[in-house]
Amino acid sequence: MNATKTILDWKNVVWLSLVSYGVYMVLWLVIDDEIWQDSDQFSAVEVAVDFCICALFVGLSLFYSRTVLRMLPLRNKPYMRLLLMACVLFLLNNAMAYAMTVVCDTIWGDESNELFRMQGIYSYGMIATFVSCIYSNAFYLETYMRAEDEKRRLEIALLKEQEVALQSQLDALKSQIDTHFMFNNFSILAELSEEDRALAGKFLANLSKVYRYIIQNMKRHKVPVGEEIAFLDAYLYLIEMRYGKAVVVRIENDVRLADGSIPPACLQLLVENAIKHNRHSVEQPLHIDIRREGDHISVCNLVAPLLSAAEPSTGIGQKNIAERYALLSDRQMIVSFTSRTYVVKLPILEN
Repeated sequence: MNATKTILDWKNVVWLSLVSYGVYMVLWLVIDDEIWQDSDQFSAVEVAVDFCICALFVGLSLFYSRTVLRMLPLRNKPYMRLLLMACVLFLLNNAMAYAMTVVCDTIWGDESNELFRMQGIYSYGMIATFVSCIYSNAFYLETYMRAEDEKRRLEIALLKEQEVALQSQLDALKSQIDTHFMFNNFSILAELSEEDRALAGKFLANLSKVYRYIIQNMKRHKVPVGEEIAFLDAYLYLIEMRYGKAVVVRIENDVRLADGSIPPACLQLLVENAIKHNRHSVEQPLHIDIRREGDHISVCNLVAPLLSAAEPSTGIGQKNIAERYALLSDRQMIVSFTSRTYVVKLPILEN
C-alpha cells in the first residue's frame, strides 16, 4: 500500500512529465530542423497542451503499472512480471492514444491536427510510456528487492529465535537429567554410608567420574555411541556395587562397535528406570539386555512389577528422551512391551 501511494505521488507525475516532454522536444528538434528557423511554431497554449498530454499519459502509465502488477501472475518471477507489465503498458497507452485521436478529430476536426501537430498524440503516448515504464520497473524492482531483503532478515531473526528456544529446551531437559540422576544416586550413597563407609567412598569416587561425564556433555546435543557406552560401563560399576548380582546388564559387542550418535545419558536413564520399577534380587535377578537392532539400540528388560507401588512411574524419563529426540531428529524412539518384556529402541543418529 505504501509503495502504491509513493509511485502515484503528484511529484512523480510532474517530474516524469517534464522528462517525457524534454525527450519529446529533443527528438522533435532533431527530426524537424525547420523549427530552428521558425520559432513562431511555439506558443504558450501549444506548449501547455503538449505538457498536459504528456502528464496525462505519465499518470495513466503509473496507474496502469500499479493495477497491472496487482493482477499479473508470476509473483515469484519479478523480471518476467515487469516485462509483461511493459507490454501491457504499451498496448493500453496505444489504445488510449487512438481513443484520444478519435475524440479530438470528432470535436475539432481538421483543427485538431494544428492543435496537436507536434508529431501527434501517439508520440506523446509512446515517449511517456517509455519513461514511465523505466521508472515503474526500477521502482517495483527496488521494492521487490527491499521486500526480499526484509524477508531474509526476518527469516534469519526467526531462525536465531528458534535456535535460542531449542537451546533453552535442550538445557532444560538436560537439567532434568542431572536432577533425576543425582537424586537417585545420592539416595544410594546415603544408604551405603550407613552400611559401609569404605564402600561409600569407592562409590563416591566412581560417582564423581560418572558426573564428570554429565558435566562435560552439558553443551552437546548428542554424543558418539562409543562414548555413551563407556559412560554406561562406569555407571554399571556403581550399580554392581549397590545391587551385586541382583541386576545383570549385558551389552552386546555390536553396540560397542556401532557408528553414529545418540543423546547423552539416554541408555543410563533407561537402565535406571528398569531398575527402579522392577523387582530384583540375587535369587531372581533383573536381566537387562542392550543390543544392536539395525539402526537402533534396543534396551530390553524382563518385567517384574514391584509388589507395592510406593513410587509409581511418572513416565518423565521416557518423556525426557522422546522430547530430546524430537528436538534433534524426525526419528523417534520405539516402545513395545508384553507381559514378560519391556523394550525401548533408540534410533542411532548421524554424527
